[in-house]
Amino acid sequence: MRSPNIRYFPAVDHLRAYAAVLIVFYHGLHLFSYDTRFHQDFGPEHWLQSGNVLVAALAEGHTAVALFMVLSGFILTYGSLDSGVDYRQFIRNRLLRTYPLFLLLVFAGIAASPEHFGWLSFLQTVFGMANLPGALVAPPFTSMLWTIAVEWQFYVLFPLLIAVLKGGWTRHLLGLVAVLLLFRSVAVLAGGNPRDLAYTTILGRLDQFLIGMWAAWFFSRHPLSQQRGGLLALAALAAMVLALYALNAAGGWPTVAWWKVFWPTFEGVLWAAFVVGYVDFANAAGGLWSRVVARIGEVSYSIYLIHFMVIYTMLKLALPFAFSGHFVVDALLNTALIALPATLLISALTYRFVELPFLRLRGLYHRERPVPAADAVVP
Repeated sequence: MRSPNIRYFPAVDHLRAYAAVLIVFYHGLHLFSYDTRFHQDFGPEHWLQSGNVLVAALAEGHTAVALFMVLSGFILTYGSLDSGVDYRQFIRNRLLRTYPLFLLLVFAGIAASPEHFGWLSFLQTVFGMANLPGALVAPPFTSMLWTIAVEWQFYVLFPLLIAVLKGGWTRHLLGLVAVLLLFRSVAVLAGGNPRDLAYTTILGRLDQFLIGMWAAWFFSRHPLSQQRGGLLALAALAAMVLALYALNAAGGWPTVAWWKVFWPTFEGVLWAAFVVGYVDFANAAGGLWSRVVARIGEVSYSIYLIHFMVIYTMLKLALPFAFSGHFVVDALLNTALIALPATLLISALTYRFVELPFLRLRGLYHRERPVPAADAVVP
């Protein structure tokens, strides 16, 4: 996706595409397989666990949210490293980027389930707190809005965070992450749920944004060769798959355990390494495959918000097919052959007619840094 504020990176659109497709397969795997096994609405009490490393990693595909968080920090920071940020224009751009489709889904949810409407829940959702109790709940339209709320909480902080980090990137990053880990630990001791706190709140996700910001600084100052970037991306991806396999074996996402206080940081580090390595490796890639994947990444925001509607509709209409009689294989085939293509088609439509007209209204939010007197050119 091209922005007036940053050099275009095809590899970043690739990463957006991978994260969006991963979240589609994650939900498809769980919801379709659960429907086949239990013939009722999904519940986390029968979480899918597998001895197959790739299936187990896919069952923990919620990690795509962490990849999106790291990417947000990375791409916003890369364009702001050598300039200031105009706060008002930055917020305006973020509104134009995220709110048209967001608001359309909110009002579609209200129209479909008017009994769920309440002014307080509506205002809470619209004003960036959809990840907290009391927000509007009108599935399938509002099911994915909680992550946009966490993104928005980061957007409000971003111009301040980058000003702080520029004072010493590594030192301040380590200090801020240490503070977040400390606060999460105390929150758990005070009665907080370590799983929910780490997964759905800005306190649990902010270090992923911060690590993404640091990764942008590292990427700009310490470029890797294409070969080294590829090796780093491959090693980070392998480590993430193995970590997700271990997470699944330990009970997966539903497990409430103290160590989940540290999980977002761990996820953030691995995904940041993958992002840095992949962008160095694949940004110069050409060919049809790169253009196709980048195009999917361009509509990834629509994919993320729309896919749950598609899967929900398939379940309501009893559309999933029994291709093989094995619930995992059938879930993956229904996702690959029906849910994903339908999501891509609808997302292309919403991108073209809901997102793009507003994206074209965005402006520059970077401010040129004042030149110190000693460095000024004297005519």
